[in-house]
Amino acid sequence: MRKKVVIIGIRRTGISITLMLALLVFPTFLMAQEKGVATDSLVDKKTKHRVIWVADVESRRPLRNVTIQLDRRTEKVQTEWGGRFILKNDSFQTMTLTHPSYLTRVIEQKEGVPDTIFLLPSGQQLAEVLVIGHAPKPAVTAEDVRKYAAENYTPSGSSGVSFDFFDLIDVKGRKHKKRAKKMKEIMEDY
Repeated sequence: MRKKVVIIGIRRTGISITLMLALLVFPTFLMAQEKGVATDSLVDKKTKHRVIWVADVESRRPLRNVTIQLDRRTEKVQTEWGGRFILKNDSFQTMTLTHPSYLTRVIEQKEGVPDTIFLLPSGQQLAEVLVIGHAPKPAVTAEDVRKYAAENYTPSGSSGVSFDFFDLIDVKGRKHKKRAKKMKEIMEDY
């Protein structure tokens, strides 16, 4: 009897080549991070200065034209369209951020400067608001209702009895008369 020998192996396909390349490249990324190579997008690679963004605290949108001043120096920097500026000098005590529509914010160096600085909108608050209103003029006055009732309806104690056959068929007219009678009673008590 002959024994069959089965050889198990990896065929050379596109997947195995990709896998081998990934295994070769991955350790280089690990070594670069261990050696401390800066891969942070918050550091300008050419000059090693910090890039800081300024944004609105409510909408999280970047703010442009925010004035940044370090330690009351004469030189000032403004944020560009995307709300960012480059912090070139880390030797300062305080950083003051001002914008006409936002509250001024002062950040001290010892607290640490975050990568994104949020500003609060300066909501103009009023001390007191006085609202003066006038009562609306009624469309129908009590005198108009009395006058209408006197012209169109006879008092309940009158001797003039009349009968109208079409009054029996007129449903809307009966509702109108009932409503007018109630209005008259209300107006008498008014």
